[in-house]
Amino acid sequence: MKKLFLGFIRLVILLLVVGAIGLFATPIGHDVRVTVAEMILSSQHRNLAKYTMLPQEELDKLLKDIQNPDYENSVVSGKDNASKDYDIDSINFEDKDLVVKLDHISKKYSPAYFYEGVVLEISNPLNVKLASTSMRDHGEQIFVISKRVDSLASINASGFADANGHGNGGTLTGVAVENGEIKNEYPTEQGFVAGITDKGKMVTGRYSANELLDLGVKYAAGFKPQLIVNGKKMVEGDGGWGIGPRTAIGQKADGTIIMVVIDGRQPSRSIGASIKEVQDIMYERGAINAMCMDGGSSSSMYFNGENITIPSSRNNIPRYLPNIWAVVPKEGQKLSVYVDGKKQDNSDLNY
Repeated sequence: MKKLFLGFIRLVILLLVVGAIGLFATPIGHDVRVTVAEMILSSQHRNLAKYTMLPQEELDKLLKDIQNPDYENSVVSGKDNASKDYDIDSINFEDKDLVVKLDHISKKYSPAYFYEGVVLEISNPLNVKLASTSMRDHGEQIFVISKRVDSLASINASGFADANGHGNGGTLTGVAVENGEIKNEYPTEQGFVAGITDKGKMVTGRYSANELLDLGVKYAAGFKPQLIVNGKKMVEGDGGWGIGPRTAIGQKADGTIIMVVIDGRQPSRSIGASIKEVQDIMYERGAINAMCMDGGSSSSMYFNGENITIPSSRNNIPRYLPNIWAVVPKEGQKLSVYVDGKKQDNSDLNY
């Protein structure tokens, strides 16, 4: 028994040595540590990044890239940068029907790298609105806000400050506009943001709330990075945020809004996706403008009365959020809903 125990100890030591060599003495090991560092630095636990044992100079550069990604404003000085092929302003969405399509997606790159998620397409952008928590200093869960505004479907939107790690969603970060009303504290302070105008066109880039109102934006939520602008991909490499849960919103040339949520941090079912992979999903679906929303434990989608994604928050319970992007059908509007290509009976809708 003693020989067996000593043999086991030697095996453990050998595996630890081989693992250490792999992580600290090979290019692949370095890439793994960089990915882990990116995941930590893009979360609210940046102090843990030092345990990747990367040089401080490298960690500082990774953080700088995360905080200051490349971007281009989709609209500059009141003029659209896009070509006439993307002239969404010329489309009248006021009396158009609403078609909502939900698709479940999954991808497996290797036994250790895979994800599951959902993509939602909303034909009429005027049905997409930002809806905020009703509480002054506390967020609400996605299904609470969704039910209050009669939303058929919703995704999380803005980020929030969480200094104590309690996740109460009460302190909004970034730019936010709801029904033409500025929700963030400093109207002239610019931030990365996606907004939807009163005509249904998505605006992405770096703007202040006042600038967005001047562009006719009625609803907006801030986060980063920008994925696509006027048909141009903005992400280089893997995007620099590691792998994890993701939320994003975009728009096609015909005005259709695309929402993407990828589950992550769940080794048994979904590790998560890189920023580039979310960009590629948007691009392949035809998005001409797209922006990431808050990811990580906040990533979630509500659809037809249910939370249809599994957040990585504690016990997989949806987090408290400052606001959501909600799909709200109008009274009397013709509505068609498809799930994985199959048309749903409207009598089965529970929103």
